[in-house]
Amino acid sequence: MKATKIYYKRLFSLGNYQNEEIGIEIEVEEGEKAIDVLQKAKQFVSGLDPKNESERKYNEAIDVLKNKDGYSYKKVTESEEIVRIYEANKESKDELPF
Repeated sequence: MKATKIYYKRLFSLGNYQNEEIGIEIEVEEGEKAIDVLQKAKQFVSGLDPKNESERKYNEAIDVLKNKDGYSYKKVTESEEIVRIYEANKESKDELPF
């Protein structure tokens, strides 16, 4: 038997009895091992975890930047850096990593 496509999905708990299912289907190219393709699919889907810590920090940083006067200069500059890094990484995640 030869695997030609790999489908991986994961169910993420959002709390309050809510869930989000995220999945991806990938074609196995000539010369690729199905297990390697599965690992890539898992890595990609796990990076989209809705409760991702970096996303939580990003959202907190956005809140700080909306009300800069209520925070110290250090907190504002840290928040600006978090937003800059997160958005740079997000742009690179828009492309599939394989």
